[in-house]
Amino acid sequence: MKTYLGIDYGKSKIGLAKATSEVKIATPLRVIRGGIIEVKKIIQEEEVDEIVVGYPLNLSGKIGAQAKEVDVFIKQLESVEKKVYKQDERFSTRSAVSESDDDASSAALILQTYLDSI
Repeated sequence: MKTYLGIDYGKSKIGLAKATSEVKIATPLRVIRGGIIEVKKIIQEEEVDEIVVGYPLNLSGKIGAQAKEVDVFIKQLESVEKKVYKQDERFSTRSAVSESDDDASSAALILQTYLDSI
């Protein structure tokens, strides 16, 4: 069984979601403000096998400033030696269900979109 971590990256906070290959239903995990160090700690604690990071392309589908920030974040994740996938997230934040945990809900939507595609 694989464990997946969905990430909705932002400068001030990071939304996280989790799913397994057994159930393939993404659920919001939490929102953190600790940056890459805290993300790496959660990857270890949750025994994550694969990571899916929301990739904020411009509406036109091109890479903009936000996507370049995510690329830097993904580069920082390389040291955890897990597979990292980029998932188009252009509409996930607006589609997030929960008002109070919109970043975690966005992460769940990003992860669910990925899981549905594999």
